[in-house]
Amino acid sequence: MSESKNIFDETISSLKLYYWFSIAAVVPLFLLLISKVLTIKVEGAEVSVTLERYAIVITILAIPAALKLFAEILKKTSPDSDNATVIKRYKRASVIRLLIINAVTLMNIALYAISGNMNFFWFTIILFIIYYFCRPSYPELTGLTEKGEQKKPLRNEIQEINKANEADEENT
Repeated sequence: MSESKNIFDETISSLKLYYWFSIAAVVPLFLLLISKVLTIKVEGAEVSVTLERYAIVITILAIPAALKLFAEILKKTSPDSDNATVIKRYKRASVIRLLIINAVTLMNIALYAISGNMNFFWFTIILFIIYYFCRPSYPELTGLTEKGEQKKPLRNEIQEINKANEADEENT
């Protein structure tokens, strides 16, 4: 058990490092833009109403899609999977979820920098709140592996009951 605990600790620590690096990459950029220390001037590049609408729709769809995709990837993990498979899936799901949120956050920051439109500012703030829900969790990872371990004894018990029933039928 201590070996698997070590693997879990390593996994969570590496995912947390990636998580904090992702936040550290976008927050300073955003703070520099809103404090007007960094300005981006693009000649003749105004954000059209159509582009603004598409950006808003992409943001609104990406948030639940990233969270749902994370759950779907983890749901596809079979109960018979070993710890290594569960950890691999959890890592992949976490990274994909974070990449989606990062991409949408960077899109909104860039559009805010170009246009100064407050819609992009507020969506960026909402996305920073979403980061809180994307934090890697040790209890979540151990819970995924324990579900598989709990189901295995139940399957063994069911198989034993079925064998006992078959033996009883043969005796009668």
